[in-house]
Amino acid sequence: MTRSGTPSPLRRARSVAALGLLVALSVSACSQKAADDASSGSPAEVKKFTAKVRADVSAASARQSAHTNPVPASAPRPARNKKIVVIPCSMSVEGCARPARATVQAARAVGWKARIDDPAGDATKMSGAIKRAVSSRADGIVLTAIDASAVQGDVKAARKAGLAVVCNMCGNTGNLYQAVIPPLKENERAGYLLGEFAYVEAQKRFKAPPKFIVLTDSEFDTVKARVQGVNKFIADCRAAGAGCTTVAKGSYLASEISTVAPSRVVQMARSHPDYNVLFAGYDAAMNFFARGLQQAGLGQPDKAFGVSVDADVANTQMIRKGGFQSAAVGFAFTRAGFGNIDNLNRLFHAQHPVDQGLTGKLIVKDNVPAGNAWEGDFDTAPLYRKTWGMQ
Repeated sequence: MTRSGTPSPLRRARSVAALGLLVALSVSACSQKAADDASSGSPAEVKKFTAKVRADVSAASARQSAHTNPVPASAPRPARNKKIVVIPCSMSVEGCARPARATVQAARAVGWKARIDDPAGDATKMSGAIKRAVSSRADGIVLTAIDASAVQGDVKAARKAGLAVVCNMCGNTGNLYQAVIPPLKENERAGYLLGEFAYVEAQKRFKAPPKFIVLTDSEFDTVKARVQGVNKFIADCRAAGAGCTTVAKGSYLASEISTVAPSRVVQMARSHPDYNVLFAGYDAAMNFFARGLQQAGLGQPDKAFGVSVDADVANTQMIRKGGFQSAAVGFAFTRAGFGNIDNLNRLFHAQHPVDQGLTGKLIVKDNVPAGNAWEGDFDTAPLYRKTWGMQ
């Protein structure tokens, strides 16, 4: 419960979990109408649309560099004797754990004390972690993938107590967080890019436009923004007469991705055998959904493929080997950790945080890293140390 006595956003989401993916079944009655409404555009319109999409995919897949994606050029020297607490959504979720560990690494690089307090995805424990940070007299808190709306009372109390509070991959209700990396619009862009990739890949693989199953986890504003992005692409594609359709929509919770959600996804795929693209909100979920589909004989790459966000280890391996997932938008989480520390340091010096320049990259088979998650195309740690006057 929140301080007002009303259910927290995470608990409200759980109260409708049983209905989430079942909503997709109601979409099936509309899917044929959606296909019928996707009128063909003129050859010139479709050609122009396709050219733009291909250019966007090429640009988003290109190597990032210190020139194209620079870190802040100047900053105050690191404050001394600071103590911070890092609170991820759950250390069992790779997309939460990687930036949390990177933030601790960056904090220690500037001589600060840092520790992780893992709430393991439990809203009550998230609240408790923030309270412990305040009671331990920490100077700052960095959260990862915990929206401000889920812990707003505790964040208000932490800021009133004088702590600086920033977040990585978060929604920011009421501007409670003093900085968010990356901006929420980058998550919408990630969803749009994955829609564009799906269009190009479906044309290449199936000689047909993409027919999407779109899944979301409504616990996270970032995931909702990604879904908004892919939905916007589908709308733009339809407006151009290029034939994109959504055959089904559904939702799931983070607590379900390794238990009941994969079987629901399999049910959806069976109910919509004409689908050829599965959009999932983040890679940890996609990993389990892909396994479920493959075990059910529904995950053959010549029939359909998946797209998602994070570029986690298992997912990049799947992309590299030509498995069910064909693309991910990755964010350089090591860089995000240093960006979190840069923004905290600015706040400690009574300065405003800045845009840390973190943008997503489209990871596909042609550019997938050799053996690990994608952590960026260049090492930002020495660049930040230079910015901070430590070299």
